[in-house]
Amino acid sequence: MSRFDRRARTGLLVGALAMFFALDVAFLLSMAGLPFVADSLGQAIIDVLPGFISIPLIEALHQWAKILLGIGVLVLFEIDGAVTGLLAAAPGRRDRAVIAIGLLPWVAAYVLARVFAAERIEPVTSFIDAAGGALVFLLGLAFLLPSALAGQEAASPSRRRALVATAALAALAGIAALPLSRITGFGATNLGNAPTAARRLRTRADLAPADPAVDAIAGITPRITANEDHYTVDTTLVKPRVDVASWALEIKGQVESPFSITYDQLLDLEAVEQAHTLECISNYVGGDLISTAVWTGVPLRDLLNRAQVKATAYDVVFTSVDGYTDSIPIAKAMEERTLVAYLMNGKTVPQDHGYPARMLVPNIYGMKNVKWMRTIEVVDYDFRGYWMQQGWSDSAVVNTNSRIDVPGRTVHWTGGEVTVAGIAFAGSRGISKVELSMDGAKTWQPASLEAALAPLTWRRWSFRWSPSGAGKLKLLVRSTDGAGNTETPVPRDPYPDGATGYDAVDVDVARG
Repeated sequence: MSRFDRRARTGLLVGALAMFFALDVAFLLSMAGLPFVADSLGQAIIDVLPGFISIPLIEALHQWAKILLGIGVLVLFEIDGAVTGLLAAAPGRRDRAVIAIGLLPWVAAYVLARVFAAERIEPVTSFIDAAGGALVFLLGLAFLLPSALAGQEAASPSRRRALVATAALAALAGIAALPLSRITGFGATNLGNAPTAARRLRTRADLAPADPAVDAIAGITPRITANEDHYTVDTTLVKPRVDVASWALEIKGQVESPFSITYDQLLDLEAVEQAHTLECISNYVGGDLISTAVWTGVPLRDLLNRAQVKATAYDVVFTSVDGYTDSIPIAKAMEERTLVAYLMNGKTVPQDHGYPARMLVPNIYGMKNVKWMRTIEVVDYDFRGYWMQQGWSDSAVVNTNSRIDVPGRTVHWTGGEVTVAGIAFAGSRGISKVELSMDGAKTWQPASLEAALAPLTWRRWSFRWSPSGAGKLKLLVRSTDGAGNTETPVPRDPYPDGATGYDAVDVDVARG
């Protein structure tokens, strides 16, 4: 191998290693409340992608879409690090070119986030994270590369000085920005999920007791989902970190008396408690993007009545602190069980679920239950929010659906009965019947229903099945809502109105 080939390989490896260290430091900074620089770049990519590109990707990849995007951004950083190392190891390259290429992803992440995701990425702290990462990368390259090249050809002292000087400037810029930070970890400290209780609870949730026999079924879905297990789907890689000391919820638009309330004032209002199941519109039949929690909050109509809604009102628009928008009709907003929720299972709403306050709207998919609330605006027209502009349903009414939780794909059968169990959900319409088929939907047998936890929650069901013998077969489930509407057997993908069709499980019954 020639000297040039050895230097090139060394430069590539050292550059990639220095970038790995830099990303590691930037990630550690993000744990203290700064937006991770790779997430900032990824968020800019999400916000700039048109719907005809993003929707097929989401349909194909589901929750993997954001994971793969994050991995892709990290790979881009690593490629830049390797290229920078290659240039730095080449004797004939100019120092300015090395520094420019080395700073490129850090500067691009910050600038693109400011241009395309300004409402989602806080400027000062994202700058600090990018500057810190750039500092570590340039310093790592300046000190690791000469050692790695020792014995080949002496590294240029001037290049090392240039890298160290640029790193020092990045450090100074980051330190100078620290006093300006107001993000959690450098100002705000409470990000939700703290045990507490409502100050003025008007109505406590009336929860039906669990059926011990259903609770005892191994693998059955719990009636209430723990906060840490509750599904999360949103449009942001960087979760908003809200300082409640400066946060206020503004009620405005087509109202006689617009006003805003602080977090403390919101907690002082009369609250209600209700159990509520949320389901994502992108949930596939039998999917796990559905969860149930006991929420506490202020009825939205209390706030709207105080603001005195005008007769011209048509929609109520919700805007998140990160710029996400959606809306519901004024009649839906005035329903008694539409809440501005601030507690989740006896704790302040966790950051991932909308701290300090989020919307909770019955009978519609989760995308309209806006998190990290900032404004409530009454408008006199049909408002189209973020996902509506991408072609998703505006009404977003939950489809009647059911899921088989147990058994798994292999059933060890000893000759007795096998338990089949799961959940069914139809929004505020409730579930009146669940049926199972073991013969390809030719015949159906009724399952036993546990009492629903509350009117707005899923319902658990169970069935005692006696297999006719060993072998492979398909279990199908369907449910009927409280209005008498049975699930359609027609399979349909989630886009644009939510998935439909029967959940099915292929099981292999094996004796023993």
